[in-house]
Amino acid sequence: MTHETHRGPTTDDVLAAFAEFRPRMDTLHMPDFLGVDITMSQAKILLLLASAHELHMSELVPRLGISLSTVSGHVDRLVDQGLVERREDPADRRQVLVAPTPAALELAERFDQINATQLRQLLDDMTPAERGDVARAFGHLTRAIDRQFSSDGPITPHERTRS
Repeated sequence: MTHETHRGPTTDDVLAAFAEFRPRMDTLHMPDFLGVDITMSQAKILLLLASAHELHMSELVPRLGISLSTVSGHVDRLVDQGLVERREDPADRRQVLVAPTPAALELAERFDQINATQLRQLLDDMTPAERGDVARAFGHLTRAIDRQFSSDGPITPHERTRS
């Protein structure tokens, strides 16, 4: 790390290490993820729905940073693929609720399993000391994420650029 000081690596050093790591991780993921017949935008919607269980269509717009008509088109295709259900909100019939189907939840679980398997293989190839470093790094990242949560939930990338 080129900018390392007596206090440790800078943010730029860590980002450079991540930039070196990321393409390698993508290479590991690629064969498994290319076998899934959804777009990246559709995957984002599915991940949001798998986490939230159900959202108003209008809630997807600010979270994804795209227009309602674009969200609606993606959701239409996910409905056609049997991955999302759409229904009226009984509390407000003007609102549309979307929720993942069991097939979508299985797909999200498949992604989780792929990630866990690949991470396990990488960790198994490390020394105990290296695994300890990774565990500490995940702890640091978890705490940093927790600090970025407001009382209303996570700060989205769009909100972060506005502040």
